[in-house]
Amino acid sequence: MTAHNNRSAHTRLFALSLCFCAVLAACKEDNKPTPAAASPSPSASGKTQPAKDPARVQAAARTTYSQGYNRLIDDNRSVGAKYKSYVQMNVNGKSPSGNSFYGSPSDVQSIVDDLKKARADGSGDAALDAAVDGVVATGEKLVAVWTPMDPYYRSKSFLEDKWVKGRAADADMNAGFKGLLASIDKLGSELDRVQEASRTERMAKLKAEGDMLNYHTLASMAVAKKFVNGLDQIDGLKNKDAVAKVDAAASELQASLEELSKALEEAKAAAKAKGEAGKAPNYNYESLHGSLLNMIGQWRTFKDSKFPSTYKNIVSYYNSAVGSYNRGFGR
Repeated sequence: MTAHNNRSAHTRLFALSLCFCAVLAACKEDNKPTPAAASPSPSASGKTQPAKDPARVQAAARTTYSQGYNRLIDDNRSVGAKYKSYVQMNVNGKSPSGNSFYGSPSDVQSIVDDLKKARADGSGDAALDAAVDGVVATGEKLVAVWTPMDPYYRSKSFLEDKWVKGRAADADMNAGFKGLLASIDKLGSELDRVQEASRTERMAKLKAEGDMLNYHTLASMAVAKKFVNGLDQIDGLKNKDAVAKVDAAASELQASLEELSKALEEAKAAAKAKGEAGKAPNYNYESLHGSLLNMIGQWRTFKDSKFPSTYKNIVSYYNSAVGSYNRGFGR
């Protein structure tokens, strides 16, 4: 993928789910009041349907936005990976290659359809909804260009027409992919903003309730995010100030993970003392903890080896931790 900005070129980060619990789901930005619940309305069959809770509807939309974003950036299935494979065909070059391009416009359309459905309800956050509108618009634009070209590339018709049709569509294909990638980055930024507000509110409530296991889980994820975002500035380890900041974040994260480990062991001991083995902490806590420790280890290995594969492992471990978080911790 061509580097259209630092975030997309280096650290496409999975977004945390926005429905960690009811408190997160009901969180509002800009101190907007909760809309009044609509009165029950009769369905086509004449039966009264229960009114939808606006806060839950908005929370569901935000969760779908987050899931859609994650699908759009999901490693080798991402839009960026598909675009990279398209670019590698070198359609307008002297020696184009037909062995690289993969994916289907239906992959993008499926995600766009889910986002459109959630957007019909809205998230309650205007800027976030606008970012989703952007992804929908640019996604549909790419699909419109890509769909008629899909049979051409799948059937390798370029071997018959010597790339004539491919070259004619190349500018529109590039513009379509670049437009969607820019919109994806915008959505990621808005999700970051909303999630940070939700996290702050959630952590305050967890601390007040004495739920230190979930408190330290969220605290660790926040530091991990700061750590990974700092990677964008290191410039192949040439930017010493940026490297020092990432080192500091790694140390801060390791300390946070020690607190998480203590809270996890205390929760295990409490469940055992009560004879409630079935209520021991969900395995996803340990999975998240382990992924973040491995992430720190890969960073320190990367500084020593400078292998690109090790750099990729850093982000992969972060995304693995996000995956554990998003799977939840219930029983």
